[in-house]
Amino acid sequence: MVALLIVVSTLLLLLNVKLMMSRKLMVEQESERLEAAMAEFITAVEQENDALYDKLMDRLEQTEAKVAQWEKAEHKVKEPKSADFSADQPPVETNRREKVRQLTKQGFSAAHIAKLLELPIGEAEVAVQLEKKRQIR
Repeated sequence: MVALLIVVSTLLLLLNVKLMMSRKLMVEQESERLEAAMAEFITAVEQENDALYDKLMDRLEQTEAKVAQWEKAEHKVKEPKSADFSADQPPVETNRREKVRQLTKQGFSAAHIAKLLELPIGEAEVAVQLEKKRQIR
């Protein structure tokens, strides 16, 4: 009778171990599946972010071009031509972009650039991001 109880207990213990190992295997497989799904999701989100960022930068450049044209047109209307006005002198906006470019290349942060050039922080951040994107290309 005791021997039978020992055999039954041993069998139950072995069945329990087998069940635990099969559950462990299922959990590992599920973890791998979830990791793969998350990797795909992250890749898709990164691609979408890149596309949206490129679209934003294109719109920003278009808007800057329109503002420059508008300022140029308004500048012609408001200010009379003077003899000492130099046509080869770059507009202020170009100088500002060049300064942002130089400071970004030197490693200055957007906050520091905004402070140095007296720009709104958002404008400096966008300009720095745009310059970093240009440097990558």
